Amino acid sequence: MSKYILCGNPNTGKTTFLNTLTNSNEHVGNWHGVTVDFLEKKFKLNNTSGVVVDLPGLYSLTSLTFEESVSRDYIYNSQDKIINLCDSNNLVRNLYLTLQLLELKKDMLICLNMSNELKKTGKSIDAKALSKILKCEVILINAQSRQDLENVFSLNDYSTNFNPTYLSKFPVEEVKKLILPYLKNINLNPNFVTTKCLEKDEFILSKLNLPKDVLEEVCKFDVAEEIISARFKFVEELILKCQKQEKVSVYGYSKLDKIFLNKYLAFPIFILILVGIFYLTFSSLGAFIKNLLELGLNKYIISPILGYVKTITSSPWIVSFLENGVFTIISTLISFLPQIVILFLCLSILEDSGYLGRLAFLFEDLFSKVGLNGRTVFTLLMGFGCSATAALTSRTLEDKNSKIKSTMLSSYMSCTAKAPLYAVICGAFFESNILIIIFLYFLGVLVALLVSIILEKTILKSKENSFIMELAPYRFPNFKRILKIIAFNVKDFILRVGGVLFTFSIIIWVLQSCTFKLKFIVDPKTEKSILQVIGEFLAPIFKPLGFGNYGAVAALICGVVAKEIIVSSMSIINNINLDGGTAGLSNSLLNPNNVIHFTPISAFSYLVFSLLYMPCVATMGVYLKEIGKKWTMVAILIQFVVAYCVTLIFYQILKAFAGFNYLAILIALMALTTIFVCIYFAIKFFKKPKVSCFKCSKCSHDCLKRKPKV
Repeated sequence: MSKYILCGNPNTGKTTFLNTLTNSNEHVGNWHGVTVDFLEKKFKLNNTSGVVVDLPGLYSLTSLTFEESVSRDYIYNSQDKIINLCDSNNLVRNLYLTLQLLELKKDMLICLNMSNELKKTGKSIDAKALSKILKCEVILINAQSRQDLENVFSLNDYSTNFNPTYLSKFPVEEVKKLILPYLKNINLNPNFVTTKCLEKDEFILSKLNLPKDVLEEVCKFDVAEEIISARFKFVEELILKCQKQEKVSVYGYSKLDKIFLNKYLAFPIFILILVGIFYLTFSSLGAFIKNLLELGLNKYIISPILGYVKTITSSPWIVSFLENGVFTIISTLISFLPQIVILFLCLSILEDSGYLGRLAFLFEDLFSKVGLNGRTVFTLLMGFGCSATAALTSRTLEDKNSKIKSTMLSSYMSCTAKAPLYAVICGAFFESNILIIIFLYFLGVLVALLVSIILEKTILKSKENSFIMELAPYRFPNFKRILKIIAFNVKDFILRVGGVLFTFSIIIWVLQSCTFKLKFIVDPKTEKSILQVIGEFLAPIFKPLGFGNYGAVAALICGVVAKEIIVSSMSIINNINLDGGTAGLSNSLLNPNNVIHFTPISAFSYLVFSLLYMPCVATMGVYLKEIGKKWTMVAILIQFVVAYCVTLIFYQILKAFAGFNYLAILIALMALTTIFVCIYFAIKFFKKPKVSCFKCSKCSHDCLKRKPKV
């Protein structure tokens, strides 16, 4: 079966090409790093069938990031046909990679994508002239058109015979003679390998395994920048011959950027957009659909089944298993789907429109001050959806320490799994106040940035890296594709989360309903469950935070598996079935006679701790894979300590005010920030050199080494 490799710069439509070809719904976005690993899919198109491989975007075969190295390695090690996708509207930037691919002398076809947008930019491209010069087949396409893809796969000529004349002035032959005995170590075109040696490509040099003396001889030629310039000069000449442009415009720039990237309006607009999304998700449309779904679920499914079961058996454990176990889990999972769908919908619209990509530019200055990169904004925003997925996006960062920090900070964000808990507790104590939920989302971001500052000044100092990112044009969202993405995410949520939720909720029901002798508890007043014993052992640790009852602690322990389980655990522990919706559980939290109960202050404290305390098992798994065992343990420890300290500050200050009010929350927030600032300056002070320089005439060598730089 034939295999085709899709490669090109970021944002050239490779994943769109894959989705159109294979009728799939892979993640697409207008920023660098959406595809972080290669994807393989089988396809059948008319009489052609095969496998298409979507590689992460790369600007050059000299890789600088993780995703570029994934693509580079795949291209180097494969003998399959290459489909090089270029953005028709930005050929100057795209063709640099194309030249390097042609230098490899592999079978290739060049597809100039987004040709349907050429009229908007006032450009026209002579594909035949371009093909003649590059000695390679060139075709104009729109990756969203299946007909255009049929035209692509109807072409059989993938041969290339390109002669890179722009390299003739460089000592290619001289260096080739030096490395000739070692070319057997790498299965690539010798001229390409030689050129890469002249560019001092670390990967190629390491693969050749050159002796020290030969390596020194090769590195004497300082022509790397000249080779890069020669390629770009050739591209510019190529553009002049093959492209006509009626009007001069900056690709990607829009008049809308005068508003969305305005230095005074950008941040307020971003905050308003987020507030609007949260209001729509949790307070208006989301809450309405959720309540409607709960009523329908109870009236037409749960109540009739429970009624029938009670007529055929009086066994307390069977009724309890169904009512407080199975149906509680189903209600928890299904009733919150509308809010999750709305949140995914809003994030998908931001992605598809091109606005999300601009946030990297917007936050670069701010994030660089706390040791992060502008691209970290994608990780944090994805954290609002799923922490595990968000942690994966950080692998595209160039600096190792920045990657570790971004991965660690992803779980400080308020993911969709925490939404059910917010709804239950806010419904009980804060009249479903959307301001409390918005505050929790922003608190997660604030704490993440404050933690980043401390990490930057202590154990994870980031290197200074240049921030380069292209500005994708604004596009009207493709709602058909968005609906497909939402359907895929909902299905994935139900299968992935539902399985975990069901399994561990049943385990929790057993732990709550049985003693250590596995005897079903009939009278909770005389017998203690397994969960109660464990919870009572750990409860004293959380008394300073205001929720030192075993039930609240046990629900948090269960939440480590998946945050969705916290609500179902609370309902099982309080012996509340959710067949009538979450209102019953909310009301049970007000009753001091129930196992889990709160006051408004302790309820708020519980929300803050639940927001920050630990990543779920799935996120921990990503941590282990991305940053290793050591940093995973450090991340979990830091997050728990931070959650405990932040919650302690809020609870004690709210308690001092003898009641829940917004002034106390504001003061607690100021106190939290002040403490972090004090820690920051303390670290900065103790890191200063201990020796002062008095500019003595007879200054010792050791003193010179230690004196501070002026």
